[in-house]
Amino acid sequence: MKDAKKVAQAFFKAYDTHDVEGMLALCTDDAQGRYAPYGRNSVMPIHGGLDGIWHAIPQAVPGFKVEVVEMLLAEGNTVVAQVIMSGPIPAAVPGIGKKGDVVFIPHAYILRITLEGKISRLDCYWDNAAINSIKPSAL
Repeated sequence: MKDAKKVAQAFFKAYDTHDVEGMLALCTDDAQGRYAPYGRNSVMPIHGGLDGIWHAIPQAVPGFKVEVVEMLLAEGNTVVAQVIMSGPIPAAVPGIGKKGDVVFIPHAYILRITLEGKISRLDCYWDNAAINSIKPSAL
């Protein structure tokens, strides 16, 4: 069994450096993911699904950063991580900030790691009110 927390750390390091191929290499070929604020039934493949979002974020927010605040090993090979996503917003958003202001949006990730050390399921939750106020006007 591979160390699940090390796999999760490698995933978030790749995310922080915008290395989508590195992120995908840490996932099983049939891995599923869900970005919960996109809807209750938003489960999709990671390869050919969520990876599109991972490619788009640094394009929309070139200074995009990922900071792991806390990582907990849960039952089995499940890792729960509290992560701050940040970066300069590309346009002014009322109530959020001026163009170029750096925003910090907390995220919670649940990663299920196989015994071989690959992510088989990723669920992500965040403050959707902040994201929704940015998306229509800036992204």
